[in-house]
Amino acid sequence: MKGIFKDWVPEWLIKLILFSGLMPSMVLFFLPGANVNVTAGFYGAQPSDVQFLIILFYAGFVGFYVLERRFFQYFPVKQYYIIFNLLQLLNCYLMYRINEISWIYGLRFFQGMLFASAVNLSISMIFSRLKTERAKEGSYAIFFGMLLCSSPFNTFVTAEFIDSFNFDELYLYAALSFVPGLLLIIVTMKPIRHNRPYPLFSLDWASFILYSFIVISFGYLMVYGQELYWFSDTSMLTVLIGGILCLGLFILRQKAIKRVYIELSIFGNRNFLFGILVLYMMYIERFSLTISNQYFLQVIRLDPIHLSYIQWFNILGIVCGVMLSFYWLLKRRTVKWIWIVGYCCLLAFHQYMFFSFESEGNEDHFWLPLVLHGLGVGLIMVPTILFVIASVRPHLGASAAAACLAVRYLGYTSSIGLQNFFKLFEHAQHREVFRDQLQSGNLIFEDYIQRESHRVLQHGLQYKEYAAGLKLISERVNIQSFVRYGMDYYELMSMISISILLLILISPSLKSMYKKLKKNQISPV
Repeated sequence: MKGIFKDWVPEWLIKLILFSGLMPSMVLFFLPGANVNVTAGFYGAQPSDVQFLIILFYAGFVGFYVLERRFFQYFPVKQYYIIFNLLQLLNCYLMYRINEISWIYGLRFFQGMLFASAVNLSISMIFSRLKTERAKEGSYAIFFGMLLCSSPFNTFVTAEFIDSFNFDELYLYAALSFVPGLLLIIVTMKPIRHNRPYPLFSLDWASFILYSFIVISFGYLMVYGQELYWFSDTSMLTVLIGGILCLGLFILRQKAIKRVYIELSIFGNRNFLFGILVLYMMYIERFSLTISNQYFLQVIRLDPIHLSYIQWFNILGIVCGVMLSFYWLLKRRTVKWIWIVGYCCLLAFHQYMFFSFESEGNEDHFWLPLVLHGLGVGLIMVPTILFVIASVRPHLGASAAAACLAVRYLGYTSSIGLQNFFKLFEHAQHREVFRDQLQSGNLIFEDYIQRESHRVLQHGLQYKEYAAGLKLISERVNIQSFVRYGMDYYELMSMISISILLLILISPSLKSMYKKLKKNQISPV
């Protein structure tokens, strides 16, 4: 692939073009979640439907990653770039024109498939231009740093747009964002093949459909499970049975066919299983930041624009964590100690927030935990992916990379399921406990409501001051219930961090991965 660009194009511009080609697709990843209330209001949907929109993008990425490699091997690079950029542009335009959420579901899944194409091609081309192992490890660090920063960065980029324009116009601007990269590709690339074309016959569409349905069904269960009271609802039971049947058929198919979709033998490797466990738990803890963001919005009353500003502390932590992990990888430090430092940062974040949740607060107090959170995920992400890929034989590297992608998806969807459970069950439970104390026979309550009624009367309310006082108390009960729910969740996250830290401490040395890593350089999705 080294001769794919024209001779006059400098090396720095080539790398800039390749990395910048990923950015528009990365912004699309968490775009519906930039402001959940606005997205839900625009489509006339529930907040859970917005979560499912993000999951469908992720599911398209996970499901299509393996099959996409066949298209990557068939098309010339320039032609392939033009095709999937034009498709992304068309997809964004359709999302701009269509307001029916049932159609948006399908378009989001297709966006995820196209994102898999962008990632595979861009990262593979970057790898082909790097001569040293250090440079390749650096490309891992840059890519995953961009991926980790995509959610908070997306919030920052879109916050003012959402406040100033209609929500659907975001997709129009997203479509336009693909145009500069597309023009650069057309101008700077040569129309040549990078390798011998591999014909597009015997594409394993059956495995793709089964695999995609498995990941979508798991995401559906996590999003809507608690809301629909799990398996007391017929649709939940149907999705569960369908997912289990597809999983069984997928496993049987992989054992029966010659060219497998994912090599299942990788799950017999102890180091591989340990690595994906570390990655899975880190992803659950990574998205615990969502509760902190909800706290900033609901309790401290930050608007989405100011929330996007303080997300830069999290981005700072991610960048520092990725750079520090890259430095330690270059120094060939033992991976377990990098993990220990990362999980200690996540534990510190959850404990800091646990003791900082109050019914009132100042956002200036929370810059340190945001940095700690970013530092933790930045430290853990890159070494874990490299460890998992290095733990299997070289010819299984593609399957290991696909498994890492699936585990990260499972971690994200599991975090949604856990948060929905705590929000709908624990939150309601705490609210009921508080309300049990708010009875007319409670002298403390009677005294408090009299003081609240008198306070609103002093502030100009001329009638129904008792009802206004009750309304204020109800709002405080909701805030206190949210605070208790957040504390319960972060207590669980702290316990997970401590458990993983103990597991890592008793594990043997993991330094041998550096010897194997030279043979297992694969597109690091």
